Amino acid sequence: MKNSEKHKATFVTKIKTNSIIKTVSAVLSGIIMISSCFPAHAATNELKLISTSPITSGVVQSNYTWDISDGMVKASVLEIDLTNPYVELTIVPGQGKFTQRATVSDMANNTNAIAMINGDFYNTRAEGAPIGTTVIDGKLASSQSYLTGVYCLGITADRTAYIDAFSFSGTVGNRSGAVMALSGLNKTVYWEETSGQHSHIDKLHLYNDLWGGTTRGIDTYTGVPTELLVKDNRVIDVAIDGGFDTAVPEGHYIVHGDGKAAEFLKSNFTIGDSIYIEYNYEPVKDWSLVIGGHGLLVDEGQMVPYTKDLSALGGVRARTAAGISQDGKRLYLIAVEGRTAESKGITLGNLSLLLTKLGVWKAVNLDGGGSTTMVSRPLGETERVRVIHPENNGVERSVVEGLGIYSTAPQGTVLGISISGSQTLFIGETAEYKLRAYDQYYNPVDPTNTILLTESTGLGTLSGNTFTAEQTGTAMLHAKSSTYTAALPIKIVGGDSVETITLDINHRDFADGSTHQLSAYAILKDGTGKPVDPKVLTWSLEGFDGTIDENGVLTIHSLERTYTGTVKASYDGVETSLELKFAELETVKLTLDSTTLWINDTPLEMDVAPSIVNSRTIVPITFIADALNAQVEWDGKLRTAYVAYNDSLVEIIIDATELYVNGEVVALDTPAVITNGRTMVPLSAVAGGLGLDVFYDAETRSVIIVQPEQNES
Repeated sequence: MKNSEKHKATFVTKIKTNSIIKTVSAVLSGIIMISSCFPAHAATNELKLISTSPITSGVVQSNYTWDISDGMVKASVLEIDLTNPYVELTIVPGQGKFTQRATVSDMANNTNAIAMINGDFYNTRAEGAPIGTTVIDGKLASSQSYLTGVYCLGITADRTAYIDAFSFSGTVGNRSGAVMALSGLNKTVYWEETSGQHSHIDKLHLYNDLWGGTTRGIDTYTGVPTELLVKDNRVIDVAIDGGFDTAVPEGHYIVHGDGKAAEFLKSNFTIGDSIYIEYNYEPVKDWSLVIGGHGLLVDEGQMVPYTKDLSALGGVRARTAAGISQDGKRLYLIAVEGRTAESKGITLGNLSLLLTKLGVWKAVNLDGGGSTTMVSRPLGETERVRVIHPENNGVERSVVEGLGIYSTAPQGTVLGISISGSQTLFIGETAEYKLRAYDQYYNPVDPTNTILLTESTGLGTLSGNTFTAEQTGTAMLHAKSSTYTAALPIKIVGGDSVETITLDINHRDFADGSTHQLSAYAILKDGTGKPVDPKVLTWSLEGFDGTIDENGVLTIHSLERTYTGTVKASYDGVETSLELKFAELETVKLTLDSTTLWINDTPLEMDVAPSIVNSRTIVPITFIADALNAQVEWDGKLRTAYVAYNDSLVEIIIDATELYVNGEVVALDTPAVITNGRTMVPLSAVAGGLGLDVFYDAETRSVIIVQPEQNES
C-alpha cells in the first residue's frame, strides 16, 4: 500500500523560512559551481579533528579542519544516534509556514532546538517552497517536484534513516466521475525536468494551510487561475478568473487550476459540491520525516559522480550535506564554512571525499553557499551559537526550512561542571566567572541553586560569581554540586610580573568637552598578553586640562592654545604614557639675518631678512602675510599697510609710534620702516593684533609664528 492521503489536513508546523522555486535550473539558492566533481587525491592532507563534544543525549558535535589544495577548510559534523530514544528530529518551515522564510538561528531559537541546519534547495525568485519532498510529523507537507536525479533524506517511524529518490501522484475528481491529475502539494512554479513542461500551466495543484502566501504558483508564463476553497471534502467557495487573494484558511485546502485545469474546475465544481482529492508519494515506508535534497554525494561508502547537472552549481563554496550509516541508525549532518578568513570552502567533489573520510555510507547534498548555516547549543549552555559563519562573514540568509534536533530526555543528576573566566588578574581587578553544568543526558543544569562556588586561598574576595583580586599569588576557585566538583586556578600578578603596558585611545577627535575611552594592554614577563582594567591603574595628565574617571574615560575640559599633551598611567610601580596631539602645529619660521622663511617644512625665499631694531624683531610683512594666507593692501599716499586676517584688521603706518587693531590704538616702541622697498613691521605687536602666537628660539635666533585656528579641533 502506498503513502496516500484522502482530503484531510492535520499538519504540525514550527518556525522556518520562506523562499522560492521558479525554474529549477535558474536560481537554486546557495549552490555552487565546480569544474570537476572529483578532486585530485594527492592535493588533500589529513583530516584533523579539532574538538568533539556531546551536545545532547545521542548527539555528538565534531569540528574538523582540512588543509586541501583550495585552502584551509573548516567543517562541523553532527552525528546523531537514532537508536537513542531521547533524540527527536523535526523539519521547521520558516516562520511556521512555507513562503515565510527565516534564518536558521531564528528557527532554532523559536523552536528551542538543540541544533539545526538549513535544508532543501529553493528558488530565491519564487514564492518560497522546497523543491523536494517534505514530510513533517508523518504528514506530507510538500510534494516532490518532477525532477531527475534528486534525492531526499527520510526517517521512518522505527527511527531508521534512508536516502532515496521520491515521487508524487494524485487526482482530483467529482461525484460524476470527472477526474484530473493532481501535479503537486504546496509547490511554487518551476520547469519539470521529466517533461520539459511548466509546472503549473494547464495543471492542478493543491495547497493547504501550511502555505502562508496569498499567491499560488503564479509567474509570467501562467494564465488566470481558478481556485476552489475546500473543507471536509466539500467545495465551500469558488474564485473564477483570478483565484483567492488570501492565504489558505486554517483547516482548509485550495485547489488551484491554470489553463485547461482552470476549465476543468469551472466545468465540474460549484459551491456545495463534494470533491475527492487523493494523492500518494513513494517510496512506500512509514515515514515520520522527509526533507528534500539534491544530488547524491556518496553511495555505499564511495564517492559517486554527481547526479545533477553541475552548471548551476558553483565551485569553492560553503556546503551543507546529510549522510547516513549503512544500517540507517546513524545520521550525519555536515556543514562546511566557505569564503571566510578561516575556511576557503569546498567543491562538491571534495565534499564527497570528506564524507567518505567521515565513514558516511550514503549522502545527499543539501542547500549550500549563502544558505549554509549550522547552529548548536554548546555543552552546558542554554543558548545556541552559530557554528558555521555565513559566506564572506555576511548576514545569515533566510531560507525555507531547517532540520532541527531536539531532546525529550528528563532532567538527570549532574555529570559535569566547568568554570570559565579570566585566569590572570591584576591586583584590584574584578572578574565575573561563569558556571556551566550538565546532567547525565547532557541537558544544561541551572547552576544557581545546584552549584556552590568558593575560593580557598584568601588572595581575594568572592561575592556570588564575582572575584576581586587583592594579593599576588595563585587563587583557586572551586565549584561543587552533590555529585561533581571542578576547580579553576587564577594567577594574580603584580608589577614585577609585567614587562610593558601600552596605552591607546578610541578616537582622536579632540575638542573642549569631548570624551575618549582609554585602554591599556600589558605584556607579562612570561610572554602572554592581557588587557588591563582601567580601575587598577593610577592615571594622570600633563600639558592640558582634563580628567580621567575610574573606567578610563578621558574628558577634555579646555585645550585653549594647547597642541599636545600626555596621559600617564601606572600599575604597581610600572609606568607608561601616551602622547596626544591635539592639533597640527602649522608654523611660520624666520631666522634673523636669513632670507629663508619656512612654512612648516617648506622653504620660501625672501628678498629681505628679519632684523633687530631697538630690541624688537622686525619682519617683511608681505612675505609673512603670504605665508599666513592673509590679505595686505598698501596705501602709498598715507604710507599705510592694511593687513586683514580672519576677523582682525591691522593698520600699520610707516614711522608711526602706534598702529590700529580693528580701529583700536596700540602703542609701539618700534615703528614700522621701509627697507629695500619692503615694509618691515614689529612682529610681536602685529602678530598680537592678528591673534597669532609668536615664540623666539634664542639658540637658533629663530622666530616662530603659530596660527591659532589650527589649535582648535
